[in-house]
Amino acid sequence: MATAAATTPRDGERLRERLIHWSYIGGERVIGALPRSVVLPLAAAAGNAAFDLSRDKVEIVCDNLSRPMGLPADDPRVRRAARRAFRSYGKYLADVMRMPTLTPDIVDRLVTIDNFEVLPEARSGGTGVLVCTVHIGGMDLIGPAMLRHGESLYVVADDTTYGSLYEHLKQVRAEHGLLLIGWRNMRGIFRVLRDRQSVVLFCDVGFRRGDVPVEFLGEPTTLPPGPATLSARTGAPMLPVYCLRTSGDRFRARGLPTIRCASDEPGEVYRATQALADALGEVIREDPSQWYMFRPIWPQTDAERRWARGALDAARRGQNWGATPR
Repeated sequence: MATAAATTPRDGERLRERLIHWSYIGGERVIGALPRSVVLPLAAAAGNAAFDLSRDKVEIVCDNLSRPMGLPADDPRVRRAARRAFRSYGKYLADVMRMPTLTPDIVDRLVTIDNFEVLPEARSGGTGVLVCTVHIGGMDLIGPAMLRHGESLYVVADDTTYGSLYEHLKQVRAEHGLLLIGWRNMRGIFRVLRDRQSVVLFCDVGFRRGDVPVEFLGEPTTLPPGPATLSARTGAPMLPVYCLRTSGDRFRARGLPTIRCASDEPGEVYRATQALADALGEVIREDPSQWYMFRPIWPQTDAERRWARGALDAARRGQNWGATPR
């Protein structure tokens, strides 16, 4: 009896993973068989429905979008932008599920890279590149477009969830120049950078006590220390990148000026991470309604807000922001 009770949750988890996997495969095949002109309006309608049914997530998205828009979270304009963000996310998922159907001609029609030359320029120092971004527009579509230039991107991802579905997603993306690498595989990440390849890091992970304090879109929060620390330890520059949806449901990608971190001293890590926060904040301000972020980015309690303000003040004074601020 004890053995059966111990194994049931794992069996149940494996069953859920298989159901999610095969449901995704089925949806992927249906969406891939239909014209994109049919799929995207349906995906936007699904996003609308999710907005109407997901009150808690709507409140989080409104709270996040209020910062780049400079408006209260309950302002009607913020709620309209949040609805558009849900629609944008629905269309993003549809485009991701259509990746198995992408051909070079389709990629050329869908994605424009304004300044591809920034990548080889960033690599000219003999290192790899840390491509830093946020969950906005259609970042997955950069991979197929970069592959047209002979470039692949290693994307740091959570490989601890979704089971067999993760392996499927990994295979599909690899066919289009996006090579997933587990976030715990630090040896692999360092190896990729030593081989002068590009590693993609998503930086909008939300407030975490102990991460790097920054002012992001006008308010204190944190960004992960990974980009600046990796830059300091490998010499690889950080290259802020974005990919926004444009008219006709096409995409425009662009790289911004590189940022370097000279050492892993707290003051230098703060300086480089703040520069990264400033660059990515301007990306979001360009069109907040394409920022599909469904978890809180800023502190949610008074205690967290005090910590974030104190840590940021300490960092600005050149003090060790890693120590518990008063």
